[in-house]
Amino acid sequence: MNNIIFILFFIVINLILFLYINKISKFLKLYDYPDNNRKIHKSKVPLIGGIYFFINITFYLILENFVLVDQTYFSNKKEIISIYFGGLIFFLMGIYDDKNNLNPNTKLILSIFAIFISISLSNKFIVNDLNFLFYEKQINLDKFSIPFTIFCILVFLNAFNMIDGINGLSISYFLICTFYLLFISIWNLFFIILIICSIFFLYYNFKNKIFLGDSGSLLLGFILALIFIKSYNEDKILADQIIILMILPGIDLLRVAISRILKKKHAFEPDRNHLHHILMKKFNNFSSYILITTIILTASMLSLYIRNDFINLIGISLILAIYFLIINNFKSK
Repeated sequence: MNNIIFILFFIVINLILFLYINKISKFLKLYDYPDNNRKIHKSKVPLIGGIYFFINITFYLILENFVLVDQTYFSNKKEIISIYFGGLIFFLMGIYDDKNNLNPNTKLILSIFAIFISISLSNKFIVNDLNFLFYEKQINLDKFSIPFTIFCILVFLNAFNMIDGINGLSISYFLICTFYLLFISIWNLFFIILIICSIFFLYYNFKNKIFLGDSGSLLLGFILALIFIKSYNEDKILADQIIILMILPGIDLLRVAISRILKKKHAFEPDRNHLHHILMKKFNNFSSYILITTIILTASMLSLYIRNDFINLIGISLILAIYFLIINNFKSK
């Protein structure tokens, strides 16, 4: 299939999907209702971002398997089955969570199961060793590779899920990461399709026409985690570059989780203590979005272009300093 025809096909698919947002949401009874606490939007919003992205990813994987012979992103059918199986489990788990509020412990157990099965199907999604810019030797993980991989994916899933609390933020982070991966992969239709879907979603998300929901954040977090590991295993990116790119959602997850544990709450129990919530007490939603997105973009540029360990360290220190400066100055106000 010609690249232009392929891209146009997905544009048409996305236009059709957004014509039926309300009908799909009404049929499935999937809405996000305001509660004047954590959910401050004015009216119910379709909570079908996961369905939207799952349909697009399904179409792409089918076409890659049967049509795209010379331009495939995934090396073999095992990789396709691996990412689709895990994506399906997280998508369904998210759908249930959006409708019934899944218990955090149950969600954790199901997540570990889904990740374990997925990465067992293809070693391209397992971190077997660690390579850093600042350290010449390779750190071999041996028997700890699977537990370490599961841990990394779990951390990223929860970090990604936690930034999904303000319109445009999580999908903008997903877009930044996808552009990043597109750049280091030169050209790949898989990333182009993800970018097209994300831009469509971002437009309607800003207009309060659709929310990502847990089905969307878990699905996209899982997909993103696996393709980062795949890029890492194909020597396109190093471990410290990934750390820099994920530093902001990662440090926010760590701070919030520790805070909840100290209050004798579950580490993954929802609250309004995230960075975007703190900023929203001082600024409006869009200003908060711009500030956080700017910090993430700065981190991505640092990760992509700078290969000097000392400058990277200064950059990370500045990002962390800005983060904690915001937390300390705005949290109690």
